[in-house]
Amino acid sequence: MQRIATILLFAMVQATAGEAQELTAALSAYAPFGIDDLDGQLPLSAELRVTIPISGRFALEPFVTAGADRSGRGARAEGFYGLQIRQRIVDFTNAYLFATYGAAGYYSRYGYDGPIIGHFGLGLNRRISKHFAFRPEVHVVTFHVVPIGARFVVGLSVNAGR
Repeated sequence: MQRIATILLFAMVQATAGEAQELTAALSAYAPFGIDDLDGQLPLSAELRVTIPISGRFALEPFVTAGADRSGRGARAEGFYGLQIRQRIVDFTNAYLFATYGAAGYYSRYGYDGPIIGHFGLGLNRRISKHFAFRPEVHVVTFHVVPIGARFVVGLSVNAGR
């Protein structure tokens, strides 16, 4: 948990240096593709993501998810932590389609010993007001190059930019 807090703190500090950063709070679900990887399906999780723009089309996004530990023993959490690149693909009037790709780790009551896994996804950022956007996405989760599951994310982004 200390590692996750450190990553999140680093992301928050870096976000203050950006010009049009976003903070996204979301709900996230993971389902395996028929294999019992990562201990099977994970419970619904809360996700926090910070967007750090590096150009008009690209941004870095550190994220962390936290869901209740499936063992039912105590108040422990499990989920993903990682870093992804968000790339705008198509711009619309009040929205844009984007692709994401990056790497993540998995944590649980057993610690952080799992492998680094890949994330590749598509999403939509739909502006609903000057500072808020609806952000649904889907990610294919891979181990090496083999797809092992999917992550579904639905969130609300707050644009802290000017």
